[in-house]
Amino acid sequence: MEMIEAITVDLIRHGEVSGRKHVARGSTDRPLSDEGWQQMQAVKDAIGQVDQIATSPLKRCRLFAESCDEPMFLLPAMQEIDFGDWEDKSADEIDDQALLHCFFNKPIHFQAPNGEAFDVFSQRVVEAWQTWLDTGTEQHRILLAHGCVIRVLLAHILAIPHENFWSLVIDTASWTRVSCLQGEKPRVMFINRSAG
Repeated sequence: MEMIEAITVDLIRHGEVSGRKHVARGSTDRPLSDEGWQQMQAVKDAIGQVDQIATSPLKRCRLFAESCDEPMFLLPAMQEIDFGDWEDKSADEIDDQALLHCFFNKPIHFQAPNGEAFDVFSQRVVEAWQTWLDTGTEQHRILLAHGCVIRVLLAHILAIPHENFWSLVIDTASWTRVSCLQGEKPRVMFINRSAG
């Protein structure tokens, strides 16, 4: 019987971003800060050589992926949720505190004004994940993405209810590993590891 190798996927949240801190960055397309580049390089060095790097199209992920030697695969559906009128605002700058409470406690019902509905966002991320896993033969892959994207993927893999979405800590420049063996449920090897 032929042995089927597992696909190892390292989910990496981008490093520190230029501009204001502690804001709903979402689809706002800012690049990494100098510190963010150093953080990402440290994580990449810790992981070592891989077969493919897939990335969100946003600069804070894509530009680092383009700087690496491995083949790059662009995944537009892994872009962060669009916060609409909340983009680039901090929590205390948001007028609708009830809606903000919904985002942190019942995100499945959340949609910022002129933004993307959370359930639509979640569905596009999970569908893109499954399609990407089923595509190609690369056995060790990196996905450069965002905090909410990685939380959605982990909640999906671990069957965590959406109301517990924020129980998953995904730090800046953190690294989470998933092992995917054909015909079996993916296994989370570790969550939120840093390169330090």
